Amino acid sequence: VVARYHNVHKVITRDPGPTSKSDCLNNVTEQIFAFEKNRNIRFEAFILHDSEDVIHPLELKLFNHLLYKGNDLIQVPVVPFERKWYQFTAGHYEDEFAEVHGKDMLVRESLLGFVPSAGVGTALSRRAIEKMRELHEGQVFILGTLTEDYNLGFELFRENMKLIFARVPVEMDYTSKNIFGKTVIRKKEVLIAVREFFPSTFQTAVRQKSRWIIGIVFQGWKTIGWKQGGLAMIYFLFRDRKAIFTNLANLLAYFLVFNIVLMMLYTKMTSDVWWYPELVPKDSILWTLLIVNAFFLLNRILQRMYFSWNNYGVRGALLSVPRIIWGNVINMAAMWRATKQVLNIKSGMKNLSWDKTTHDFPVSMSLTKRLGELCLEEGIVDAPTLESLLEQQRQSPKPLGMLLMDQGYVDEEGLARLLSLQNDMEYIDVDHSMIDHDALQKADPYILLEYDLLILKKNKELQPLISSKQVIDVIAHNCQKRLNNNIALYITKQSTIHSLQHKILFKMLSEEEFLQMKQIVKMKMLPKSIIPEILAYKENNDTNLVQSCQAFGFLPADQLKRIAS
Repeated sequence: VVARYHNVHKVITRDPGPTSKSDCLNNVTEQIFAFEKNRNIRFEAFILHDSEDVIHPLELKLFNHLLYKGNDLIQVPVVPFERKWYQFTAGHYEDEFAEVHGKDMLVRESLLGFVPSAGVGTALSRRAIEKMRELHEGQVFILGTLTEDYNLGFELFRENMKLIFARVPVEMDYTSKNIFGKTVIRKKEVLIAVREFFPSTFQTAVRQKSRWIIGIVFQGWKTIGWKQGGLAMIYFLFRDRKAIFTNLANLLAYFLVFNIVLMMLYTKMTSDVWWYPELVPKDSILWTLLIVNAFFLLNRILQRMYFSWNNYGVRGALLSVPRIIWGNVINMAAMWRATKQVLNIKSGMKNLSWDKTTHDFPVSMSLTKRLGELCLEEGIVDAPTLESLLEQQRQSPKPLGMLLMDQGYVDEEGLARLLSLQNDMEYIDVDHSMIDHDALQKADPYILLEYDLLILKKNKELQPLISSKQVIDVIAHNCQKRLNNNIALYITKQSTIHSLQHKILFKMLSEEEFLQMKQIVKMKMLPKSIIPEILAYKENNDTNLVQSCQAFGFLPADQLKRIAS
């Protein structure tokens, strides 16, 4: 990855593993400070993300704006990707995050100004980082905890830093069919949020949640305690730690309900049956309390349904009800595992090992050969030549494929065929007559531009999607939904894609402007939603693309070198 993407830096931990996430993050921050010193630069923000996160294109702009306003910790919502209806384990994360990040976090911020970090989608100001280093003798994250993100938020709150939960919706364009079957462009509000896949199996979910319980309940009880802040803080600390009691109560309640249901079924099948005396006589105070409790249970269910509906629609709201039960089963198992782990540690909780959660990634993770390996197999270069090319690549930001072309080892078609072998996609030559213009009208032209995509005429039941490189699964799925067809992926030459995109989608631009537009979109230098207005301004005012962007406040002079064609 480092060899291919020169803005990615590898960090090797100082001490051999096993280690913890907080130790790894401390090693990363140390390398960042060393990088600053070597390059004589200074970063004003540090952002936490996992490698599998799908980041909203406006997230960094939002962080820049809110950091400029003087905030020290900014947390954006986490919205799990929607899974199939029967995937209850992954689905219960959808419901829990919908409610916690749609209600609970907002209430915490309003009442206390305390916002725990979610570990992803978190921006930290330079001031916050320096304060944490001061508190921990040069280290940013506290060691000996399995939930360093939760502790981070609490420590910053205790130091009177400004913490906010940024639930910011933005208006996005999308296409759909009206009642007459015509494709129309509509608008909808989408949260600036982190999207990711959460564990989909019972075992992995239990492992992840047991780690959360150990860190928040057991370690939090020991390290943070209860004597922090006023009554409101004590209340929220209790909410965070009540799992140790509620999961035990749930276990007992489920046992009773299971037995009562069995007795009721048995009663229906035979008359030779007897019951134990009533545990709770009707018209007693306890019976009244049970009725009141049932009302509060209904209230909780309706709230869960509402927030799931906000994120996932009617289907999500309906599925959230049975998923409450399954989520409780997972939480009970996680509580049991966490308690067992803590009791088994004789030397103290500091020696608890980090239990890494295995996530699903939103990109195909099938094992593919590296391009250099394919070149060796195909006899295009020998080992010394490949090593020389890789060394050149380390010195320059060019991909290996471009270096192969520049030095005459392959032509453009040869490179495209190598990429087709690497990604198990068929190579085809494409011309203007093969393009499906009706399908292009349904697609987002700026997504096509960003990912070098074109849509070919339908072949039997499949809609061919062609690119000059591997297509990310999320983008392929998005195209499939817009086209309402199953798709097949193919590869062709990059120059072919560029030429056809220019002629069909952006013929109002000159060749130079088209290449500039491609760079602007690929580097996300402005919101896609404003591009139609910029193009209309360009046409009405007889200006070039750069001048039109600058008229809207984008592309200052210091950024122009980034889009040089």
